[in-house]
Amino acid sequence: MRLGDLTGDRDNNFQLIRFLAASAVIFFHCYALTDHWTDEPLWRIAPELNLSVLGVGAFFVVSGFLVTRSWLERGRLVPFVAARLLRIYPALIGATLLTIVLAAWSSTVPWRAFLADARTHDYAWRTVLAWDFVTGLPGAFATNPYRDAVNGSLWTLPIELRLYIGVGLAGVAGLLGRRYLWAGVTLALVALVAAKPEWLPVVPGDKATRSLALLFGLGSVAYAFRAAIPVTLAGLAGAVALVAVNPWGVGRGVVFPVLLAYIVLVVAYHPRLRWRAFNRLGDYSYGLYVFSFPIQQILIAKWGAPMASSPVALLAAAFPLTLVLAAVSWHAVEQPALRLKSRFDRPGASAKA
Repeated sequence: MRLGDLTGDRDNNFQLIRFLAASAVIFFHCYALTDHWTDEPLWRIAPELNLSVLGVGAFFVVSGFLVTRSWLERGRLVPFVAARLLRIYPALIGATLLTIVLAAWSSTVPWRAFLADARTHDYAWRTVLAWDFVTGLPGAFATNPYRDAVNGSLWTLPIELRLYIGVGLAGVAGLLGRRYLWAGVTLALVALVAAKPEWLPVVPGDKATRSLALLFGLGSVAYAFRAAIPVTLAGLAGAVALVAVNPWGVGRGVVFPVLLAYIVLVVAYHPRLRWRAFNRLGDYSYGLYVFSFPIQQILIAKWGAPMASSPVALLAAAFPLTLVLAAVSWHAVEQPALRLKSRFDRPGASAKA
């Protein structure tokens, strides 16, 4: 089988992959926010990896793949932009408001002073726009082990938003429909960033950011070359083995992004791995991602030592609360917003990514 033989079928595991990726990030944050970073199980086994690296990395592979498909299926800028805005902003607005409320609840600053503070206003509009990452609010979570940070998960959204813009520009320029040209442009950009990392138009321009941009690019190129990519369980097993065994340090080093991209796409599409029943649930992954961090922080702030000292206790309390909130967000906010995408598509167009 080739990937292109399977991508026409909307019956895939992307919803499951995103759910597991968001859950992995929450799991990792339970260790980070209780200052037990190196006790996280994957980190203890493979210090160069952790569950957050895997979860966020998987998100960016999926995003690069599906956003490229979204452009090629629509072929017009307005529907593409509308689809991206309707996916990002409704839940983000809710997460920003929730974060401000929970941060104010934890703060030593009185409510009125907190809401009137210029830092609160700055956080609100910059976070809602998703163009910048703002880390703190006045007096929020000041006694927590990971103090002052109010919603650390959102650091990836400005990166993703800029990559969406890059795909849109590439689509308008006609690059995405010419797979060899698009692969060449992507390879040239990777080489340029490797030589001049400060030229990457994404903040922060650190190694983690460059890694996410590379994974997004691999997902995008994979969609362009979907007709040539084999989808096999043997290939999946080999990729997993290379990561697990890590021969000569390359499995979790230089070839790791390619291996992760292949693993994600095979799990997404191989017929023997499909979990059709999971797609009957809502897509709660984005809500899990954007709501979890402030919920974890407020549980630590209000419950004290039982939460601040035990990652497992924090996970047991935070995950169900976040899942309920994510479900409400999906059914009441995100899904109704996504239904509006059809208004921007051509009449008779099929459902889009």
